[in-house]
Amino acid sequence: MAYPTLQPVSARAAIARRVAGGIIIASLGAAVSTSAAWAQTKKSWKCSAPSMVNSSYDGGSSAYIHLEGFSSGGNYPVTLNSSRTVANGTTANGTKFTCKLS
Repeated sequence: MAYPTLQPVSARAAIARRVAGGIIIASLGAAVSTSAAWAQTKKSWKCSAPSMVNSSYDGGSSAYIHLEGFSSGGNYPVTLNSSRTVANGTTANGTKFTCKLS
């Protein structure tokens, strides 16, 4: 049985053939650079409060705040600003806290 000889084809030619055949394929280089750009711009939330031991916030309706003098923390409601980059709240003992996206 004879096997066909493979001919080198440029990536551009291969993509052009697939597009012409009705299939659109994104360039691998574009996908890699897009992923790298996303990784560089990924932001995280940082919370601050007087006497804070630990915190956690993910952009939702409440933040976990643990203050000194307490054996554990609690989840407290937050109010987000219009651009959803700052969340403010108050713990059960009246301590105000702020979480910022950075």
